[in-house]
Amino acid sequence: MCFTMKSNKASLYRGINLKIGEFLVNRLIPASTLGSVGAIVFLDHIYPVDLRHDSSSFPTANYAHPHRGIVTFSYVLSGSLSHYDSRGNHNIIGAGGLQWMKAGNGIIHDEKPFIMENDEPIFHSLQFWVNLPGEAKKEEPEYMALQAVDVPEAQLPDHGGTIRILLGEFGLWASPIPTFNHEFIYHLSLNPHSSFSFSPRKDDEVAVFVTASEVDVNGIVLGNSKMLLMEEGIKEIVFQNDKINAADILIFGGKPYNEPIVAEGPFVMNSYADIATAYRDFFAGAYGSINLSWVR
Repeated sequence: MCFTMKSNKASLYRGINLKIGEFLVNRLIPASTLGSVGAIVFLDHIYPVDLRHDSSSFPTANYAHPHRGIVTFSYVLSGSLSHYDSRGNHNIIGAGGLQWMKAGNGIIHDEKPFIMENDEPIFHSLQFWVNLPGEAKKEEPEYMALQAVDVPEAQLPDHGGTIRILLGEFGLWASPIPTFNHEFIYHLSLNPHSSFSFSPRKDDEVAVFVTASEVDVNGIVLGNSKMLLMEEGIKEIVFQNDKINAADILIFGGKPYNEPIVAEGPFVMNSYADIATAYRDFFAGAYGSINLSWVR
């Protein structure tokens, strides 16, 4: 079990490479000294991969797996992603779109990265897990997908770029996706030779992740799939992009999660007894199964 180590200075995380099926990913959360940022308990960066050989949106069901007690949140940077689950939900999102699934009291799902005819040949994405409050872990599962055009987006001052509100609120803008612990995820696209100043809410835990190109974050150079956990009580985060290409930056976090956190495999609960129940119900077939025949 991992726990967030709060500090009076920012902490850099490089992640660890893992092979998930045919995909190479960088796992940033959890880490040896970091269990969560707000209610966010998991972050995988799926490295860019050439999928021009694969135009099928149908999963093989080899990677179908259960979840309980969390929200899964997938954000596609390029390529396309299909979703299937045991509650009959199915959708496909393209670049800039996102999929939100509240696992609640148990669900099985499968996601299939692929390339549509008009896509760039490269698939690239992120997946977060958001820990649900104890009461919400008992609720029925829900699913929602947003295409790129449905995601609220604000222009930065001085032609500095854009900020997309994937989850939570930002000024006058708010994502339609439900939240449970004031969690937020923003995608900042910072133009060349531009800067942006962000002021977190008081007491929020905040992290910054940069997918590829390097940017200056409060005097620290961050980039190439690295994450910076900001110091406790941070009042301002200043981003400076001195490169000649736009930089993609994810800012995320929320209020501290104050219930016990017990994670094992695909389940995140509040006690080991809850984990045992989650496994028992899964093996008893309570989560249902994915029926692919009706979407083919």
